Amino acid sequence: MKYSSYLMIMIMLIGLGSLFIIKRPDGKPWLSVDMIFGDAQQQASALLDQSKRELGKAVDSAKKVLNDEEQTATSQTTIYKWQDAKGNWHYSDRPNNRVNSQVHTLDPTKVTIMAAENTEILEQLRQEKSPTEGKIDVDNMKPTDVKKLVKDAQNVQKLMDQRAKTLEDI
Repeated sequence: MKYSSYLMIMIMLIGLGSLFIIKRPDGKPWLSVDMIFGDAQQQASALLDQSKRELGKAVDSAKKVLNDEEQTATSQTTIYKWQDAKGNWHYSDRPNNRVNSQVHTLDPTKVTIMAAENTEILEQLRQEKSPTEGKIDVDNMKPTDVKKLVKDAQNVQKLMDQRAKTLEDI
């Protein structure tokens, strides 16, 4: 059985090899390497040309998006600054009509924009607390209070680390 399998494979290989040697009536061999790889080369060239066109389109659209972003960034280079009655400075993209706002022009290439955080809860806490409520009385602290204070400090540290990581990723 093995012998006959080997014999059949050898006959097929000899038949295939003879197609490279035996010539047609026009003098060309029945099979050549150019015939085998010529079509593949033409298909590869067509695919390469199509890829170049698609890449060109992608580059053009990316340039368009970048130009749009640059125009948007340069159009939003004016900010307004004013001081409230408590002495706190405020910055905005619109002037405050109640007070005299100072106008500042920014270089958009040197500005990092990030979303503002909602600080309404802090204002609520400030209004609810009495002036002495926010202070810690170290002399009368219990061990459970110390543990809670340390845990709160660790939670704040985690939050700060997450924000620092987010800023680095941006």
